[in-house]
Amino acid sequence: METITRRRFIRQGAAALAAAGLTGLGPGLVRAAAGPAVREFRLRAEPARINLGAGPEFTAWTYNGRTPGPEIRVKEGETIRVVLENGLPEPTTIHWHGLPVPNAMDGVPGLTQAPVGPGESFVYEFPARPAGTYLYHSHARYQLDRGLYGPLIVEPRGSVRGHDREFTLVLEDWARVDGGGPEAARRRPPGAHGPMGRRMGRGMGRGMMAGPMMGRPGGFAGGPLTEPWYDAYAVNGRVFPEVEPLVVNRGDLVLLRLINASSSTIFDLALAGHDLTVTHLDGRPVRPITTEVVRIGMGERYDLEFVADNPGAWLLAANELGFGESGLKVPLLYRSNRERTPVRPVFRPGMVLAGYREMESLEPWGPLPEEGWRGFRQVLGGGMHSPYWTINGRVHPDSEGLLVEAGERIRLGYLNRSPMPHPMHLHGHFFRLVNPDLDRERWLVKDTIIVEPMERLEVELLADNPGRWFHHCHNLYHMEAGMANVMAYREGSLRSSAPGRPREEA
Repeated sequence: METITRRRFIRQGAAALAAAGLTGLGPGLVRAAAGPAVREFRLRAEPARINLGAGPEFTAWTYNGRTPGPEIRVKEGETIRVVLENGLPEPTTIHWHGLPVPNAMDGVPGLTQAPVGPGESFVYEFPARPAGTYLYHSHARYQLDRGLYGPLIVEPRGSVRGHDREFTLVLEDWARVDGGGPEAARRRPPGAHGPMGRRMGRGMGRGMMAGPMMGRPGGFAGGPLTEPWYDAYAVNGRVFPEVEPLVVNRGDLVLLRLINASSSTIFDLALAGHDLTVTHLDGRPVRPITTEVVRIGMGERYDLEFVADNPGAWLLAANELGFGESGLKVPLLYRSNRERTPVRPVFRPGMVLAGYREMESLEPWGPLPEEGWRGFRQVLGGGMHSPYWTINGRVHPDSEGLLVEAGERIRLGYLNRSPMPHPMHLHGHFFRLVNPDLDRERWLVKDTIIVEPMERLEVELLADNPGRWFHHCHNLYHMEAGMANVMAYREGSLRSSAPGRPREEA
């Protein structure tokens, strides 16, 4: 993606949107007689031949002929209108990951809308709030793994801390074959004899370094596909050394917006020669915390800052355990430096990793009902000699639903009894981490959270966005293999439970 400064972005305004080929009517701005501005964008989902800069050319599924799709960038409070045209051979939708949109705009086929058939179109329209870094992607079958995703940035309305450079980095796992993930799932890695083991990790601070999560090649007769063998890891649709570098001047304050659009890869990232400061997590502001390593799961977003105070050539890179030379890497280059061979970060035990428990939200939370909360135990299982992944021992669409009433305080208690980490995501809502071992005066607000193997996590939310909402693991292949259920609102009143006591439903 093009490197721009905040000042340059403001100067270019609507012209930048038009140049990106995103707009529908004129510069993409339709101002109503009254109310907020409406920003209109057109996205055509269609197959296209692409090359990631190295390796074979192959057919991916794209938005407007490119992957990732064009960046959608608006101001908080504006209305986003997206006209989706389906040029694919099968139905599709778009989900606005992280934004609490109205239920009918959420883009889950068969749940919130009928899928958009080949040759058909659909108009999504919703308010752009709150400000933050988000992701849009197809929610139809394995289309995410074929390339249908893109960044969505909602800028704050008021004045914010300025940055000299800003980069949006979409992280991707790729199987470079025609047909994408579904076809790649039938392949074996070079030299493989029998099923591939999975690499598991609990993060740098917990004793192991994570790598890509590779499942058995192929599927099971009559069952879902398992994770493919990925042979490339890209940033903004390019692989190293062809990925566009981050070019800075000494003294610049740099903002990185990291978006993990991968289907089944968690990345541990470090920037050689620099520490990183986390300022936002899933679009929500946190008390700034400095770290050496960032662990980012599928569907998660991190806003990071650093000061360009160490001239040279460096790499922002993922831990290479399990990735090899095809791993994710982005060069950081100083304009004044002649050295162009970037230095990679050295991952070592004991590196500082800012985990969920070390982070603290800067947003107020509440008020929440004082009369208690309704709890749902969510046991995550599967993956042991089975193609299925489960919640409470059942697979979607036969999984147990979460039935709630508007205004209720809801708590989800995760217990991961499987051998794999699961980034769990709830549509239409933010939640806060409320583990009993956390300081009760601190909380972390998110919409996607990694539950590590054998870990317990509890999150809490206010049921304030009525509808039927999808809740699932954001590993695409786990979701398609059953690790999902639905949180549905019902009418009527519920008898209050005692304060602080759960009303747990199976």
